[in-house]
Amino acid sequence: MKPSYEKLMPASGQSFRCFDRSRLRSPVKWHRHPEIELTYIPCGSGSRIVGDHIDSYTDHDLVLCGSQLPHTWASDEYRGKQYDRHRALVTQFHPDFLGTEFFGTDEMRDIACLLQRADRGLWFPTPMAIEIGRQIESLMHCTGAERLIGLLKILDGLSRCKDAVSLTSELYCVTQRAAASDATESRIQSICDHIASHLSDPDLSQRELAELADMNASAFSRFFKQSTGRTPSAYIGELRIGLSCRLLTDTDDSVLSICHQSGFANLSNFNRRFRQLRGMTPRDYRTRFRTTFDSSERQGRKRKQPA
Repeated sequence: MKPSYEKLMPASGQSFRCFDRSRLRSPVKWHRHPEIELTYIPCGSGSRIVGDHIDSYTDHDLVLCGSQLPHTWASDEYRGKQYDRHRALVTQFHPDFLGTEFFGTDEMRDIACLLQRADRGLWFPTPMAIEIGRQIESLMHCTGAERLIGLLKILDGLSRCKDAVSLTSELYCVTQRAAASDATESRIQSICDHIASHLSDPDLSQRELAELADMNASAFSRFFKQSTGRTPSAYIGELRIGLSCRLLTDTDDSVLSICHQSGFANLSNFNRRFRQLRGMTPRDYRTRFRTTFDSSERQGRKRKQPA
């Protein structure tokens, strides 16, 4: 899937960008840019796509994307409310914004390693995300040298995290660099938008997407798999399972109702796909999540009680 190219410009006199994405009017699209990007979502849910990695996100999502790595966050709209504008704190900086040799110095060795690993996208666990999130909040209000020092402190903290998880496959990074092209970006963007707006439609088909791309079915399938590392049906299926996970945790709707809301035509296929991707049944997923959530809530209430 060819991402659209995004031209980023820091504010006048600044060397990097730090802003709240919810304040911008432009929609979030599948895109890439030369800048390295750190995105923190304090509160919200939806689907996150980084390279060939597709997953759900919830509160305290923190991801570092390397230069030219395609990505997008698609927030939830499934309950008839507009979630496009939940907060997303974004920091973007060019790899050479401090000079071509800066991150090559001995003092910056660990950060340079971090930025290299970010070529595959890095997800950070919640405790680290919360701490870095606080620093990003503070960074948004900093000026002068304090602003630059704040960014380096954030990168230093991330470089010390041993539990960061790489998101994209190694193969994707190699093929994406080789296959980058602007020729079909508008066509692919239309396909992405169409899938997102018809995710709950069980009749959404590869033939329909191929016609939208003005390609025959076999050519479209090869093109899609070469670009994303998965077939169109697998891509749609992963997004639908991600949607069903959020419905299971956020609503009391029946499993059958969630099956249909997520775009699956029948319950048996839904259960099979869910078990393949999540390693358990939808009912077990709901039970496990709510047991964990209730336990966390009780612990939270105990911590708030006065001594």
